[in-house]
This record gives sequence, structure tokens and C-alpha cells, in this order.
Amino acid sequence: MSDTPPALPPEEPAAPPPLDETLVEGVEDDGLGQKRAKRTFWQKFGGEGFMASVAIHVLLILIAAFLIISVSKESAKKDPNSFTTGSGGGAAGDRAKQFKTRLQPKNPKTTAKTPTRITSKSTTATISLPDVPTVAVSSMNAGLMGGGSSKGFGGGSGGGIGSGMGVGRGNGKNFVSLFGAKMGAAGMVGTFYDLKQTSNKAPTECAPQSGIGAYREAVKEFFQSGWSPGKFQKYYRAPEALIAGQVFIPSRGADAAPKAYGVEKEVKPSRWVVHYKATVEVPQSLPFRFVGSGDDWMVVRWDRKIALDDGYEHMVVGADGNYKDFKQVVTKEFAIDRKPGHLNRLKAGPWINSPKGTKIPIEIAIGETPGGVFDVYLAIEVARSGSRVNGNFEGEGTLKLFRTNAEQLPEEIQKPGRGLNIDMEAEGWIFKTVPTGVTR
Repeated sequence: MSDTPPALPPEEPAAPPPLDETLVEGVEDDGLGQKRAKRTFWQKFGGEGFMASVAIHVLLILIAAFLIISVSKESAKKDPNSFTTGSGGGAAGDRAKQFKTRLQPKNPKTTAKTPTRITSKSTTATISLPDVPTVAVSSMNAGLMGGGSSKGFGGGSGGGIGSGMGVGRGNGKNFVSLFGAKMGAAGMVGTFYDLKQTSNKAPTECAPQSGIGAYREAVKEFFQSGWSPGKFQKYYRAPEALIAGQVFIPSRGADAAPKAYGVEKEVKPSRWVVHYKATVEVPQSLPFRFVGSGDDWMVVRWDRKIALDDGYEHMVVGADGNYKDFKQVVTKEFAIDRKPGHLNRLKAGPWINSPKGTKIPIEIAIGETPGGVFDVYLAIEVARSGSRVNGNFEGEGTLKLFRTNAEQLPEEIQKPGRGLNIDMEAEGWIFKTVPTGVTR
């Protein structure tokens, strides 16, 4: 027997220890048999790049804000309409005084030429007329002599200077003048007629300077017809009417009416007529009477009766003041400065006794005959009581503006001056308009 020990079977290699599961969760197969670390959701989303982009944008916004603030501070300028006297001292202490500069309008009285008047020496004459001016009315300052006070609507241009006196028209918005407004508040509806041309703009018998007589005849035919608009149908009429809350227009050029109605390019400032009409409600039961005058003329019709006729011309009643419709003869006058005209008075009409709440039709016609200077004033005087003294009512002695609405008055007439003692607000005595056709 051999001493050599028997050969042992070969040993199988020992199996490697199992891998820790916590170590293999973060790896994945890349498809090529290689293992790589598993990416998180934030990494898959591209979070690192997103945060970098946000940081860059925030930085850009901060830079832009800084630039905008810097430019704004540098571009801020001082008010160009003021100037300073220097800092320190004076009544203002350490701060500089600031004075607002404003262009002051000229006084219309200094620019309007006073026309001479032709006055008949006959004792039976009832009218006196101004001469035709030797210079065109357009040579007057358009803003100072324009058609009323402009309130500056829209982007329209206004004649005049300073606070905007004169005619001003907006881009399709409301237009307000002393002759009335295009829209808005209730009031009397005024229609403008030019008797020098037909509705087709052909000259009429009133067109030449010798046509003044024909103009007067046409106006009187209108009154004799019962104030029928049909009598003016053949003449030129402004395309748009104006709504007026009062008829109170201090002295200005006769071209103010065509300008107010927007027809100054079609109408020369002479031999025109404006016809206002409305139905109003009597505000109080006390007797009252109309007081006023027109250059060249004004006629008031109350309840289809002539209640006032005065001016350089008298179209219906005459200078004797015999109001046949009311069976009264009236001579009462009120003083007023009507420069550059010289008819320095307003005439009173007959007393009217209409109960409170009564609805009455009223019509007012005003006109300019030869051209030149124009004005018109209409007010009322109220009786002290409803009782007569020596067969007649006794007036208060002061006037109230005749008004048909309570809208704010144009600035130009809020303080009329001219030596006239008149209450422009007329509180309690506003004749409010009612729908047409509603009468007693």
C-alpha cells in the first residue's frame, strides 16, 4: 500500500456575499450591461438650469428698474408757467415765492368801436338805427367779441384768450354759447334764419344794403301771421338749433350769432333773425312783467299775446308802449350801460297775472338789421303783492333774470355789471319748460 494519501476533490469557489439592497437602489442598467447612478426627478426636470435662468432674469429686472427710476428723476422739470424770485428772505421765508403767469384778456370796451347812430328828428318816428360800420366786423377781436363764453369742450379750438372767452367747438361734443347749447339741459329752442339768402343760398331782396326795408317787411309778415315759421321757410336756416336757458347777451359784434350757430362762413352778420320758443310753467302766482330790449330789436310773445317789444326798432307795439293785447300803456324804464351802444335803458312790458303751475307757450324773436354791434337783455320784474295800488300793480323795483332752467350760467354773465340791479339766480322764479303742446 502506498503511503500517499488519496487526492481530495477540487474545492468549488465560494459564492460572493449578497450585495446590500440599499447599495443597488441608486443604480440602473443603461442597456449596455453597464450600471450608472439613478437620476432624481428634479434632475430629470432640469432644475439646475431653471434656477440659473430665474436668477439671470431677476438680475435683469433689477437693472431695468434702476435705469427707469434714474431717467424719470432726471427728466422731471419745473412748472414752466411759474418763476421764482430766489430763495430766502421776503414774506415767504426760506422758500422762493412763485408767481403764476396768466395772460389777461383785454377789455372788450377798449376794442369795440362805438358806431354812430342815425336818429330821426321826427316826433312820430319809432326807430333809430346804427350806421353801417366802415370796417368789417371781423376786424374786431374774435375772442373778445365772439359768441359767448366757451367752456372748452373736447379738443376744439376756442376764440379768445385767457379763460376762454369766445366761441369754442369740441370734436362732436356739446357746444355752449350765450345763444344756447346744442344739447343737454331743457330750455327754449332757438332757430337761426338769414333773410339775405334763400334756402339754396341764392341772394334775396334783403341781401343788398338797400334791402333793409324788405327785411323789416318780412319780419313784420312773420309776426302778423301769428309767428308762423312757414313765413321764413324760403330763407336760409342754420342746420342745427340751440337750446337756451336765458336770453341775456351783452354787447358784441353782430357776427356772434352766425358763429354760435356754426354758419359764420355762410352768413354775413346782418339781417338775421333768431326765433326761440317753448312751453313753460309759471313758478309763482304773483303778477310779473317782462323787462328788456334788443339791438336792433326784440319781441316777446306770452300766451300768444305781445308782452314786450323794444329796441332801436319796434316791430309790433311801437315806441308809445301801447300793449293792446293786455289793454295797458307802459312807459316804465330801467337804466343800464349798453356801451358801445347808446340806448341806455330797458323797457318794461304790461303786467301779467298767470296762476302758479299754469303751462304757457312763450316765443322770443331777436334780430339784427344793418350789422355792427348787437346785444339783447330779457328779465322780469315781480310785483310786491297781488293787490293793485291806484289801479295798478307796484313792482319790486329790482329785476330777476328770465330763466327757463337752473343750469349754471355762463361765466361771462354771472356778474353782468353795467349798472344793472338784477338777480341773476332768480331763485323761486325759474320758468321750467314742459313738453311742447302742454298748455292750459
